[in-house]
Amino acid sequence: MRAGLWFLIIAPLFSVSAAAQDHVVIPDRKLVEYGWDVPTSDFVAAHIAEMEGRPFDGLLFRLQGGWNVLEPAAWPEDKFKADFEILPAIQWNTFTDNFVMMLAASDQDWFNDAHWDAITSNVRLVSRAARLAKCVGLCFDAEPYGTNPWDYSKTAHASEKSYAEYSAMARKRGGQFMKAIESEFPNPRILNFYLTNLFAQFLDPMPDEVRKERLSKHDYALFPPFLEGMLENAGPNTEIYDGNESAYYYTEKTPYFESYQSVKGRGPRLYDPTLEPLYRKHVRMGQALYVDQYYGLRQNTPTLGNFMPPEDQAKWFEHNVYWALHTSDRYVWCYSERMDWWKNENIQPGSLEAIRSARGKIARGEPLGFDLAPIIDAAKKKKAETK
Repeated sequence: MRAGLWFLIIAPLFSVSAAAQDHVVIPDRKLVEYGWDVPTSDFVAAHIAEMEGRPFDGLLFRLQGGWNVLEPAAWPEDKFKADFEILPAIQWNTFTDNFVMMLAASDQDWFNDAHWDAITSNVRLVSRAARLAKCVGLCFDAEPYGTNPWDYSKTAHASEKSYAEYSAMARKRGGQFMKAIESEFPNPRILNFYLTNLFAQFLDPMPDEVRKERLSKHDYALFPPFLEGMLENAGPNTEIYDGNESAYYYTEKTPYFESYQSVKGRGPRLYDPTLEPLYRKHVRMGQALYVDQYYGLRQNTPTLGNFMPPEDQAKWFEHNVYWALHTSDRYVWCYSERMDWWKNENIQPGSLEAIRSARGKIARGEPLGFDLAPIIDAAKKKKAETK
């Protein structure tokens, strides 16, 4: 019911009259790529012409100098010498929306000012590179591929400092993080792979003290106050995107609309109530795609894609591209592990056509044109039969 209602509200934004067919207005939705094939700046500079043959609007790439910005040791500026030389010369054409990657694993101490002097120095260097590359912004992957800085229970002073004390410090550091970015790159777009929707279970009505107590036990307990600091210090035109990594696994359209409502409607409940105007000003909704999920490429983790013929795998992918674009404020990021779009390795049957078909329908204001439910049901039945 909610999905149908939202479709009636949003669909007119994408409609194109018969008289306007010669002048189609393309909705401002962008599809960007990221995965284990994430290229470095030198690869992009050398291959951008061929890369732009893929049906994306941009990509997420990493610097040769480093990308794990929360490391509590300052990087020397000359570590990025090659990046700073290469990036200004990249000739972007169809890839209009590109981001430089930042990672978050760290054993930093939230209460150590020297650590945060080093971290903000690192952030400034990466942000400068993004500006030199004429990117639209930066992508911050908060998932810790190593030590988790967000888990309050595992922090250095958890036994002596309360969650409230840690939250206040994380908020301060989030402000420093944002200021460091904007000192080099004013009013950026900051794509996060997940943000508010990661905490959807805390967005129902409940006393604030209950919400905080429950949140303190979450693996990412310090991430929301970190965002509070970012919001307080964001420039007037800065946009902060919730990339909704949970969308990897969607098998129908309804969760896309529910996640949009979760982030844009109920999202401010997670944060300091005084920040609601800033949340609504700066936070945007994104969506995610996971190619390996649809094509059954995940190692040691069978998905419904493993129980579909290739034509149905492509339909699942097209369905998700369509509804992800339909329910994002601007960005959808397409993730893969076993496929390498840039080296043309393991590209799955129908994947390029699925992207182009979905994007074309969105651009022309057309419905998707098929029902995914029978495909999902058939795969579930086949999976059950193999047990």
